[in-house]
Amino acid sequence: SDSGKDAGRLSAAWQLYKAQEELVQVAKQYGVKLTMFHGKGGTVGRGGGPTLFAILSQPPETINGSLRVTVQGEVIEQSFGEERLCFKTLQRYTAATLEHGMCPPTSPKPEWRAILDEIAVVATEEYRSVVFKEPRFVEYFRLATPELEYGRMNIGSRPSKRKPSGGIESLRAIPWIFAWTQTRFHLPVWLGFGAAFKHILRKDRRNLRILKEMYNEWPFFRVTLDLLEMVFAKGDPG
Repeated sequence: SDSGKDAGRLSAAWQLYKAQEELVQVAKQYGVKLTMFHGKGGTVGRGGGPTLFAILSQPPETINGSLRVTVQGEVIEQSFGEERLCFKTLQRYTAATLEHGMCPPTSPKPEWRAILDEIAVVATEEYRSVVFKEPRFVEYFRLATPELEYGRMNIGSRPSKRKPSGGIESLRAIPWIFAWTQTRFHLPVWLGFGAAFKHILRKDRRNLRILKEMYNEWPFFRVTLDLLEMVFAKGDPG
């Protein structure tokens, strides 16, 4: 959540992917059995998404038959509120965990990594240029969303801001995403993606072939773009 607020969803997801790979290598080096503990959010902006695809898109060797997950409060009822729902949810977690181990996802090729590293940098620069460097953005955010009203509601376990007088930097990730979700604009999810893809295609049109290959063969990249497409569909007034 916080990394997505600071850098945008694309960069946050990619950095977490690489961090998991590095943890696997360190665990192997020292003979430690590694169990990943995922804090999966409810919305796409907070790392959410369909459980099955979220697990199957994790890096190879990061699950190995065991998984821990924090389910956010706002989605507990829809996943565990009834016996039937609870069974289905646990069934999805179990099936995805087993499938990830028996049919590991494709490990990204070096050229895929190079492209994603490059577009992630561009996406972050574009995202931060709007959210943190545009002097009028805070005013726009407070006019376009119910952020101020949400901050006065006593419905969270913590204050909506770390510093009462702070700007976007002090706002916690939950109210940041919640405020945009109320508008169906979902800016934190997609901001930066367009600039990143324009950059890589203008640099070399042949990169389109590689992007298609990444989408077809790499679950992480495919799930990332599918979630982006879903968010765009939700925000389409038509």
